[in-house]
Amino acid sequence: MTDTPKPEAPVATSGVTISDNVVAKVAFKAITGIEGIHALGGGSSRALAGLRGDKGTPGISVDLRDGSVDIDITMSIVFGSSVPSIAEACRKAVTEQVEGTTGLKVRAVNVLVTDVVFPEEQAASDD
Repeated sequence: MTDTPKPEAPVATSGVTISDNVVAKVAFKAITGIEGIHALGGGSSRALAGLRGDKGTPGISVDLRDGSVDIDITMSIVFGSSVPSIAEACRKAVTEQVEGTTGLKVRAVNVLVTDVVFPEEQAASDD
């Protein structure tokens, strides 16, 4: 008789609830500093958040289902930046950080680039 390996017991997660807001903040922190991102959110969502005094995570939405999460990131980029490179950097950073921090399985990180900012516009917005 041969011993067959027993599957590992699932990790108990009962009693812990993680809010969408927590996941969004972790995702936000993960992409902070990625070169080429000008701002998160579309122009209108940033303006609305400013009017409301919302300092949360504009441009990041989270959909939690059955222990996994889909994350949507909307952003504007700096002209001359590579959209595919920025998107891949975001996916990698967000997946690693969210899974490591929350234990949730990241099913998808969708990146939507809604605007490109030219250097002269970027200099004006920094003033």
